[in-house]
Amino acid sequence: MSSKNRIRFLKTISFKITLWYLLSVMGILLFSGTFLYFRLQHKLDKKADQLIMDEEEELLLTLLDKDSTLNDLNSAIALEFSEDRYYKLSIRLLDAGGKTIIVSDNFSVQDLETSEIAVTKAKGGESVFQSVRVRERKYPFRLLTKAIDQDGSLKYILQIGLYMKPLYKTIENLKSNLLILIPILIVLSIAGGWFLARRSLSPIENITRTTQKITASNLNKRLVPTHTGDEVDELANTINLMLGRIEDSFVRIAQFTSDVSHELRTPVAALKTGTEVILSKERTAEEYRDLLENNLSALERMTRMISDLLELSRSDSGTSILHLKSFSLDNLLNELQNKFRLISETKNINILNNELPDIQIEGDKNLLRRVFSNLLDNAIKFTSHGGSISISLVDRGNDVVTCIKDTGIGISEEHQEKIFDRFFRADSSRSRDTGGTGLGLNICKNIVELHKGNIQAKSKTAAGSTFEVILPKNPTNS
Repeated sequence: MSSKNRIRFLKTISFKITLWYLLSVMGILLFSGTFLYFRLQHKLDKKADQLIMDEEEELLLTLLDKDSTLNDLNSAIALEFSEDRYYKLSIRLLDAGGKTIIVSDNFSVQDLETSEIAVTKAKGGESVFQSVRVRERKYPFRLLTKAIDQDGSLKYILQIGLYMKPLYKTIENLKSNLLILIPILIVLSIAGGWFLARRSLSPIENITRTTQKITASNLNKRLVPTHTGDEVDELANTINLMLGRIEDSFVRIAQFTSDVSHELRTPVAALKTGTEVILSKERTAEEYRDLLENNLSALERMTRMISDLLELSRSDSGTSILHLKSFSLDNLLNELQNKFRLISETKNINILNNELPDIQIEGDKNLLRRVFSNLLDNAIKFTSHGGSISISLVDRGNDVVTCIKDTGIGISEEHQEKIFDRFFRADSSRSRDTGGTGLGLNICKNIVELHKGNIQAKSKTAAGSTFEVILPKNPTNS
């Protein structure tokens, strides 16, 4: 494995999980092994002390027997401690002065000087236990020193020793087993940790492989959820939702690009054709004027579309800034009524002069003027001669509702949900004739939503349309 691949391997989650799993197992084994070792040692020391205490209780009856002579005691001790036992016990009996009077043949610590501290404590009534090391012996002795009183005076000092070899063998066996078992468990933990890591991360690898294959040409491809309800399944569902949003955005961008190209192609073609006609031969001043006016009309259409596109671009990027200030909405609507009345009169369309209530709102006056101007302009464009347009304003407390109603050609039910989409036209030929870009209502919708409001349309074919704009009086509190 090259150094680059080695470094990459060490950075993988599988390696990190395995390493943490191994360290956790090693920590548990080390703690458990140490605990068991010292716990067993403590228990065996207690057991040794208990064995010695049991033996001491049996000897006590003989030692306190007034009829027993030293020979009797010596014989009893020799008989008791000469037996072949698994636990090797031995005894030494001292008189009150500390002189040895009886010692068993197997008392391996007979050369050991009697501890003055142990004797002093024993005379004070304590049972003193010591762990004593003897030369040429691998294991220690557990030694009890106890004072034997009779009739209120010290009679003997009893020492009972237990060779700890059998007990320490048990501890050594445990230690040996742990030293054999721990490496095996470490190897198994590495294998188990790696297996669990790979098994747990295999869905993520599937996600990685699948997402690597997703390009602009197959954005409809989705990850297959595991339906396990775990974090990986939640990740797959989240990525699928993200892919759905990306696909939707990509489709809208592609459609937007296509629409822009289509919309710009017409005025560009008109300019090109007009210019070619102008240059094809000598013409009169009047003909030049007509052709140049056509070119100007196409340029104005392109300028209007570019302006609309820039506005939408700012809105999409979130850079549109509202300049909020308090103004009278009814005054704005009355101003627009007067402005468009001159245009409507050329088509014999009556804008009803309804009295509007005085309502103050917080908003960007210039942007809202554009909203209502677009709606009134559309109402006039799509209302036939002799029709009418009305504007109403209703105060609903926290918000206001502005309705612009016309008696025009209306919008079919199937198109009503799409009229706020970019470049959508219910009647393409008619819209192009009226000079529309198909962006006006989308711009209106964006401006109203920037004000945290809502815009909706109600219409029937050949029965007119009603556009309802709902705006909060103070967008900052909505």
